[in-house]
Amino acid sequence: MSLLMLKSILTTVVLILAVGQAVSGLRMTGRLKRIPAPVRNLRFGHRLAGDAALLLTLGVAIICVTHQSYSAYSLRVPLHAALGTFAAVVLILKVISARRFRRYLRYARIMGGVAGFSLLGCFWASALWYFFLVW
Repeated sequence: MSLLMLKSILTTVVLILAVGQAVSGLRMTGRLKRIPAPVRNLRFGHRLAGDAALLLTLGVAIICVTHQSYSAYSLRVPLHAALGTFAAVVLILKVISARRFRRYLRYARIMGGVAGFSLLGCFWASALWYFFLVW
């Protein structure tokens, strides 16, 4: 398995976790009532999946920074790097604000949405490109 394929698979897993985070977050706030799960169980799963997504995102970022050569690239690569960095920073800020600065929890939904769409853009510029054009 090549390093590009590993990064693409991990990015796909992070995107799936992000979609799960969005669904569980909407259920916990009462905006999605069709999922018959108790909120207490969703909170634990939301936190656990968020930690996993953050760790996988940072792992992929470390692989990207340490194993890539630098040369002239298309616009896709700087876009991927900017969106991935932005997603990781917003995820870290969301985790810190949710665990240490509870008074800023009202912004958690906004930070989660920004991180999710950044991850979607990063997925589009990296894993989706790899799966459709290279593989």
